[in-house]
Parts: sequence; structure tokens; C-alpha cells
Amino acid sequence: MKEGAHLELKDKIKRLTNAMGVSGDEYEVSNIAAELLAPYVDSVEVDPFGNVIGYKSCGIPGAPKLLLDAHIDQIGFLVTQITDEGFLRFMGMGVDQRMLPGSELLIKTRKGQKLLGIVAATPPHLQKPGDQAKSIPIEEMVVDTGMTGEQAKKVFNVGDYMTFWGDTFELQGDVLCGKAMDDRACFACILHAMELLQDKPLAVDLIVVGSTKEEVGLDGGRDVAWRTKPDYAIAIDVTHGKTGDSAHQVQTEMGQGPSITIGANSLPAMARKAMEIARAKEIPYQVSAAGAATGTNAWFMQITGEGVATLVLSLPLKYMHSPVEVLRMSDVENVGKLVAEYAASLKGGC
Repeated sequence: MKEGAHLELKDKIKRLTNAMGVSGDEYEVSNIAAELLAPYVDSVEVDPFGNVIGYKSCGIPGAPKLLLDAHIDQIGFLVTQITDEGFLRFMGMGVDQRMLPGSELLIKTRKGQKLLGIVAATPPHLQKPGDQAKSIPIEEMVVDTGMTGEQAKKVFNVGDYMTFWGDTFELQGDVLCGKAMDDRACFACILHAMELLQDKPLAVDLIVVGSTKEEVGLDGGRDVAWRTKPDYAIAIDVTHGKTGDSAHQVQTEMGQGPSITIGANSLPAMARKAMEIARAKEIPYQVSAAGAATGTNAWFMQITGEGVATLVLSLPLKYMHSPVEVLRMSDVENVGKLVAEYAASLKGGC
């Protein structure tokens, strides 16, 4: 078995989240995901879209196909201008502008260099009365790399990608903190499921996907579903872990296992089956309701081709779309366990 299979689950998450792969330029993380997946499948490829696709046959002719998906792109930024003063103007993808001043960013140049910059913040001494109560529009922010205008224009180009800088690290207990947990931690959940399935007989062929461009339109998952034509699909994505009382959104409990979504985009029959399996296997779980779109790849997968039966499973995560996303390893393990048990239970029906 290849080296990737012997890494601890926590180390797999770190390898995935520490890599750079903003929506549209995921190839660095795609190659890492493919390497980690390879020991568990018959074959694996990185397609021209950057999607990672692994295939595992159950050996039964004409067996139904189950697609397991987690997206591997991350939120980030694109350079839109290099000013005469050497600053980089930029646009954001999936980022809340209020958290940006003072942030450390990693910039990938057209030549493949990775250089550091900071989102410039006006010192409080120089702010005008009332400025501290305002949110600065992202188009008024700049990244400072320490270069002059002449130097910056030789190094950077419009269209260079940027993301938050910093590696994933451990907090107290079984807690991990870092960028890009959304949704690479869920790809690690699938890796854990595949490890648990190594010696189990299956009645379905598995298609394992690390999809791209989810943050900018769910594009990679839609592309893979169209090409592979699965019978069933499970989209694994993060959901909001509870950080306090909120009257405006459903929040899940950290450490209480996967959230099973039920609704039009996460079929009730599949959701109920997942709940039955979780109870039988003593896997803690939570339930959420979604009347229509779930904001996950399941939305377009469901209506691909002649239609795909879809289930949405979610990993509780605090501080989503920030550089300090937080999760519990027990939840990662339990999501993976439920995915494995669900796949092993399929005998021709969802």
C-alpha cells in the first residue's frame, strides 16, 4: 500500500489544507488529493477541470454506481491591478471583507513563485471619526508586499491568485484550526471511509471525487456527475457549527457527529436510511432540514442526466470562510464511518 494510506487522518487534513488551490487554480491540491486517494481505489485521475476522480469496482457486472463527493477548492482572491505605488488591488471569492484588514496573504505568481503580502490597514491614529464603525469596501483595500511599483510590476500580474497564509494547527483536545477546512476536511472524511471499506464486500461501484470550482458555482461536481453518470451520490460538505445563539440560521453541535440533511435536495428515503444506519452502528448524528437547494454540489448532481438520487451529509465547522475554521476530529471520523456504512449497505436500492 502506498505511503498516503499510512498517514494519520489528522496529517491528511493538514496536507490538504496547507496546499494552495483557490477556485479555478486547484491543481496543487488536486495532485495531493489524488496521491492520498490512490491507495484505496483501482484507478485515479486528475481531469482537465482539476477534478480528482477515483474508481473502485465491486466486481459485480452492471452494479449501480455510488458517487462520493467533497470539493477541494478554497476561497481566495484574484489580483485586479498593480498600482504605481506597488500595491495590489484585488477581488474576493467567497470572502467576508470585514475580516480582511491586517490579514496575511500568500500570492502565487504566474511563474509559480509564492510570496507573502498583507492587506493594508489604516492605523487607528489616522482614521477619521466614525471610520472604526464602517466596513471598508473590498475595492478600496490593497495588498502591500513591500515592493515599489517598478518591482511589483515585474513580479505580479493581473489574474494572480491569492489566499490566506498559514498552516493548520491543533488547538486543545481533538480540535484542528486552519484555512480550507471547507471542504478539504470532508475529502479527508471520504478517505477515512475508503480505509474502513478496504476489506468489506460491496454491491456498488464507487466513484470518489474531489471536485473543483464549488465556491464559484458548483461547477466541478456538475461536470463529474455528467461524465460518470452515477445512480446515487452523497455530497459531503461543511455546515455551521454552533458559536452562539442565532435566530437566523440552523447551527449544529460540534462533537455530535454528522448532520444528515432531509429535503428535496437530500432525498428523504436516503436520509432516513442514513439515520437508521447511524442508530444501528451507534454513530452520533444530527438532522437538518432543507426545503430546496442545500448550497452543495448535490444541487446540480441531482438533476444531471436522467436524474441522480442524492444525499447530503455535513461536517460541523466553526468560522466558515475564514482563515481560522475549526473542527473536531471526532466529527471527521464519524462522518467517514457513516459514509462507509452507507456504501456497504447498498444492495441495489438507496
